[in-house]
Amino acid sequence: MIQKRKLVFEFQNLLGNMITLFFGFAFAPMMALVFGSSYDNVPQALNQLYLSFFSTIPLSMVFVGFSSLFSQEVEHGFTLRAELFGYSRVSQALHKFIALTGFVLLSSIIYSWIFLSHFNLPLPSPSIMVQMAIFQILSTAVYFMIIFLLTMILKKFSQVYGISMISYFAIMIISGIMGNMNVGKLGNYLPIKLFITDYTKHLNDTDYISGKIGLYLLILLGILGVIMKVVVGNKNGNKHQY
Repeated sequence: MIQKRKLVFEFQNLLGNMITLFFGFAFAPMMALVFGSSYDNVPQALNQLYLSFFSTIPLSMVFVGFSSLFSQEVEHGFTLRAELFGYSRVSQALHKFIALTGFVLLSSIIYSWIFLSHFNLPLPSPSIMVQMAIFQILSTAVYFMIIFLLTMILKKFSQVYGISMISYFAIMIISGIMGNMNVGKLGNYLPIKLFITDYTKHLNDTDYISGKIGLYLLILLGILGVIMKVVVGNKNGNKHQY
């Protein structure tokens, strides 16, 4: 059950983390405007750039910001103390995810307004905007579950943050957002790469629907959900390890 008091607490918790605020709200528009100046009169290239950094918002928010915050909470025993006071592990995860998703969507709106208005680009069609919002929500869920599982298994800030940062830059490089490294077809299996490729030419289409990306993300969520159920079940039986 969603409780307003707990949700407000999680929002305040995120607001107090400067890493989350910078990489979640400032990084995407800052980088996009810098690189976008080279493609000022090339709409197709601008659309691709727009979607590239749009798709990094949940990645940055979770892998850089949330991983830092949550791993420190676990290492310092905050999550365990909260559980002892009746704030269950499932409830903590749910409220954290909702707060994080709210930040991702807000950041996506701000970024879109800054980028599109700066380069005088039209808004995506309403149906495409809905699909973009769904992509952000599902991506946030996938990244959240990965970091949640990683933190529950390792329980150390240095280890969790080290792996999450390496993974963050690896995904950026493999998907082609950062650098021009040739990784063959590996990037084609990343949801980010599929999203950018599929929607670059269809931002203003009113009848375009790309269901394969959503299906792909739902399959990933299902697999992660099974893993989380096993891990959480084991932790429930060994609470002193958490």
